[in-house]
Amino acid sequence: MTATVILFEDHSWLGFRPLSAGQPTWEQRCGIFNTRERCELAGATGALLGRGPALDLVTAPRWDRGPQAVAALPDAGGPVLWLNGRLAPSATLVTGLLALPADLPSFVWRDGDGVVAARMTRQAALGAAADWAAWSAAPTGPWAGPGLGATAITAVAGLELACPADTAAVARARLAAALEAAAADAAPALRRAWDIVPATSGAIRGDLEAARSAGSWTRHPFGLCPAEGNAVPWAAPTRLARAAPSDLPTGCWLQGDDLWLADAVTLAPGCVIDSRRGPVVLDHGVDVAPHTLLEGPLYLGPGCRVKAGARIYGDSSFGIGNRLAGEIGESTFGDFSNKQHEGFIGHAVLGAWVNLGAMTTCSDLKNNYGNVRVDLGGGSEDTGQRFVGLMAGDHVKTAIGTLFNTGTTVGFASNIFGAGMPPKYVPAFSWGGDPGAPAYGVGQAIATATVVMGRRGCRFEPSHRAMFEVLAAGA
Repeated sequence: MTATVILFEDHSWLGFRPLSAGQPTWEQRCGIFNTRERCELAGATGALLGRGPALDLVTAPRWDRGPQAVAALPDAGGPVLWLNGRLAPSATLVTGLLALPADLPSFVWRDGDGVVAARMTRQAALGAAADWAAWSAAPTGPWAGPGLGATAITAVAGLELACPADTAAVARARLAAALEAAAADAAPALRRAWDIVPATSGAIRGDLEAARSAGSWTRHPFGLCPAEGNAVPWAAPTRLARAAPSDLPTGCWLQGDDLWLADAVTLAPGCVIDSRRGPVVLDHGVDVAPHTLLEGPLYLGPGCRVKAGARIYGDSSFGIGNRLAGEIGESTFGDFSNKQHEGFIGHAVLGAWVNLGAMTTCSDLKNNYGNVRVDLGGGSEDTGQRFVGLMAGDHVKTAIGTLFNTGTTVGFASNIFGAGMPPKYVPAFSWGGDPGAPAYGVGQAIATATVVMGRRGCRFEPSHRAMFEVLAAGA
């Protein structure tokens, strides 16, 4: 029996700024899918607990929203599974958690940033939802998560596992073994925005296997509301087929045998696809121009256009409708984000509706080869990583020739221009990006977003406006 799923956010969303400012953590894609989509691919349904007004921009039809939705969920007679939106981007982990036998005990699984996953009875889930609602109404500190009363605690897959104190040792051992198996291919959760790029390669491989098992899937992307009559690139179900060199047009070169194509993909003569290091997956309607290099592991979302001369290196993933050029390596872009000109972007994570002006370039390696420090808005942190590039929230725009230092973060709806590098931390709604620069007026930002989204066949809805106004008030 498949568990009913509650996807939730807690205080840990702050670790995924600036991207999580404008979207729930379960909507942040790493690889081919995000956490919600992996649950859907495995046949799960349930409720979403997240921040408003972002919750109003979720377009997926199979999920109810808000704490009241938990009480309204059908009683399937089985346990309720809570999954944090920052769950590791692993289809194997999602499938394993959903497939836990019904007779295993209740549990709460935590890392240093809070609850990663929990499973409990329906009655306990109602109490946990009420507790989450009370916390979210005034989130002055971390959410403690579901309680199990007196607990017996052990360590499993590097996380703290708590079960009710009266749980039999045999049952606890069975649960620990099942969780270890589910988490065998990845750490159970991401903790910061800079964890997305290192997780991308494994996520693409696992997502590809899950997609092949499912046969096809249909996307319901966050915050994308098509204009009436607009034929959107994500509407049709995606089905992938492995391509051989003989399937490619004359003048295209395929190295390796791990190329996967959906319908209506166009490959121009002179493109080189290198799948020796990992799969290259081109979704519905991808258009690749001449004299381009695509290296795996790589995913290009529906309607992406790769312009002539582009070099896109592995461990990269791109959302719906991206327009890509220049040199890009080890990066993740959200939906309808563009880098249409020359310039280098590496180890970067961009939100949706980002536009990088010509020759925009980021550094992803310090001159002394030391660990990169990043400020997500709560002070500088050591990432523990040598390569970290630009992290930019939704609706960020950059001027021609913009240069970013290693590990720079740029907040929601900022417009970056001017001489010299902006600081390594740029707050939301910044106009220019220099320290002391004026705020970007929310009305002006909304007007720009309305035009930008309309050009790509999407509506700017009242919920988008509410999102902008809430984030501007907190900027």
